[in-house]
Amino acid sequence: MDFYLALDGSKAGPFSIFKVGELLQSGVATIDTLAWHRGLDGWKPIREIGALNLLREHLEGEEKVESPPLSSQTPSPERVSRPFDRNPFPPPSAVPEVGPMVASAAASEPVHPFLRFWARMFDYTLVSVIVFYFSGIKLPQPQLDEALASSLSRYMEAMRQPEVIAYTKILVFSLLAWHVVESILLHLVGTTPGKAIFGIRVRSANGSRISLRTSLGRSFYVYLLGVGFYQFPFFLIGAAFGYFRLVTTGLCLWDNHLGTRVTHSPIGPVRILLAIFAFLVLFGLQSAAMS
Repeated sequence: MDFYLALDGSKAGPFSIFKVGELLQSGVATIDTLAWHRGLDGWKPIREIGALNLLREHLEGEEKVESPPLSSQTPSPERVSRPFDRNPFPPPSAVPEVGPMVASAAASEPVHPFLRFWARMFDYTLVSVIVFYFSGIKLPQPQLDEALASSLSRYMEAMRQPEVIAYTKILVFSLLAWHVVESILLHLVGTTPGKAIFGIRVRSANGSRISLRTSLGRSFYVYLLGVGFYQFPFFLIGAAFGYFRLVTTGLCLWDNHLGTRVTHSPIGPVRILLAIFAFLVLFGLQSAAMS
């Protein structure tokens, strides 16, 4: 859950509950500071927000001070409204959602987890094919009259060759470099080749272009937690984690943390045919390099 605070006469946030705790401890915010989170019918002092009770109690316990009765702490209408006469807060409905609650995920726009997965796989395949095409590596291909066990045996033997091991290392570093390129593309145009094919764009919560720092953070967030460095079994663990996080909350962990949003264009027959054609081109290039 994300929180917005009234700081210096203007709306600030969104903040996580941990960040609110830091602001309380540092004195930037107090228990009388107005706050709002999704589900509240209006702005309320922090001490009246149930989701922040533990923070307030912890802070009061550390300071070892007696707080006056709540009735005496309730700010007067003049105290609440006067600082914001020149910069009024928008109604709760106008506050942007950065971290939707689980209960409201069903009401949000479709998240299309499988489209995001295939967009990521297209970019991965693109990098792999490019590295493989220029490496000159020849891997054994299955024969029509060959048993599966024999084909696998020849393949595993080829994978132990020094040039194949070198290719694998190059691929690992190429994927690492790709995430730097991906972050630059997200910063400049908000998409990548795979995302563009499936009509996916990454923007900030207000729809503007994300900063290079944010795009770098997002790319390596995904590289670490989303795809597990593309290594088995970490890839499966990351994919499963990202899928369930997305379908239950409407946002992946990295988008929720960094305040980014993923949007989808309508997926029609033309876009589906384009995606199939693009994958076939990649597989064709890979087959040509193997032959």
